[in-house]
Amino acid sequence: MKKDPAIVKLFAVPTDRWPGDALALGVYENGKPQKALARLGEGWAEEVDRVLTAGWLRGKEGESLLLSMAGGASDPRVLLLVGLGKADAITPLTLENVGARLVKAAATHGMAKLGCLISMDRHNGISPGRCVEHLAEGAWGGSYRFDRFKTKGNDSENGHQKTITLELAVKEKKMERMVQKLERLHHVCNGRFLAQNLGNLPGNLLTPEMLAAEARKMAEDLPIQVTVWNEKELKKNRMNGILAVGQGSSNPPRLIVMEYRQGGEGPLLAVVGKAVTFDSGGISLKPGAKMEEMKFDMAGGAAVFGFMHAIASMKLKVNCIGLVPAAENLPSGHAQRPGDVIETASGQWVEVINTDAEGRLILADALHHARSLAPDMIIDLATLTGACVIALGHEASAVMGFNKKMLRKLGRAGKRVGEKLWPLPLFPGYQELLKSTVADMKNVGGRDAGAITGGCFLSRFIDKKTPWAHIDIAGTAWDLSGKKPSQPKGATGVGVRLLCRFAEKELL
Repeated sequence: MKKDPAIVKLFAVPTDRWPGDALALGVYENGKPQKALARLGEGWAEEVDRVLTAGWLRGKEGESLLLSMAGGASDPRVLLLVGLGKADAITPLTLENVGARLVKAAATHGMAKLGCLISMDRHNGISPGRCVEHLAEGAWGGSYRFDRFKTKGNDSENGHQKTITLELAVKEKKMERMVQKLERLHHVCNGRFLAQNLGNLPGNLLTPEMLAAEARKMAEDLPIQVTVWNEKELKKNRMNGILAVGQGSSNPPRLIVMEYRQGGEGPLLAVVGKAVTFDSGGISLKPGAKMEEMKFDMAGGAAVFGFMHAIASMKLKVNCIGLVPAAENLPSGHAQRPGDVIETASGQWVEVINTDAEGRLILADALHHARSLAPDMIIDLATLTGACVIALGHEASAVMGFNKKMLRKLGRAGKRVGEKLWPLPLFPGYQELLKSTVADMKNVGGRDAGAITGGCFLSRFIDKKTPWAHIDIAGTAWDLSGKKPSQPKGATGVGVRLLCRFAEKELL
């Protein structure tokens, strides 16, 4: 794991020596500074009031203003005013973006260390402690760069790579607890970075076997047991869904199983992640425009990798198994055809209508194998359907399942970490769309309710008695807009934070 361009530390207030080259203070969109301004003395209060009255900064999210003044012994010499937006509209994402902007501002102004008072106030119901976490996560997340293939001297963003220390203010009595929370959060961020690194790798450098090698490498440093099934073992265990998707490629498929059992007799969570390392659509070939983005079609599997890395690094006393079916979906003389009929590992037969609906075929076998391990809960994550993007855009992932209690818990976990989930129904009538005249089911149900019929398909490979949730991350797995400071262009690592939060709340 690469060294973080941003280092996040804490400092206790009150103090008579403010840290760093400058101190950051938030301003709301109505031009009102946060309450923490009172800690800086009358001199700064008058100066801030003067510049806000003059309209130099209006407090809109993304604005900033650097002020310099020769203060007393207890005052900082430089103050960075940061726009927070409307006070009643601040969200965890707002604070994450502020954290990212603080690091960027420090780099722009040549600061090696920047103190921050934004973490001292409660913002729109978000406690100071949670503000610390979101600001820290934004600083780390916004500093992430995937520059492995940029040669030295050929990177216009190299200036941003300078290591910056962001020091967040907390009350002294909260210091020990917040240090522990930051340490935990840093492990989660590293897991997310791993998921982003894997997601950003191109298909020629991340084949199914290369992904399996990453799992073996991870197991060398962490208490994770890894098992990899090659073509021979997949065939022996009748994993014909995985084999069929990968048969058109010269890079054979794999099933990667990662076990972390540190929770004694506690419950077992199985997490399954789709990893199509490159998806051309197969014989049902995708349009050429933006096909390069299909390197991201393994984001579900990447999330499982990041999750397993995070919980093992945190040494959580939990039991989790990560299953990642990996295949490359390419057209060739050996590729599966529309109209083919496949017997999956569960014994159910599937008629392949569209070879671009391949993710559900590899997940069907992996979910069946997950059932054989007798977990207490199963969650799968997949960039499964373009229909999910049409339904929810890029703001939220879809979640489906039959256990309402589990869905509510996942929703709360997602809200807490800023990964939104929106439930879609699995009404029995939708199952009718998968009826086949020649097999137990078709792999697609037509254009109507495409995200839901994808979930319906997967539901046929799980035990209804075991709580299960399907999360379609097709719209949230990557972001090439560059609109979020805390999310650089590329893979988002979505799912890692959600799974870590869920595991900590439900398994410990």
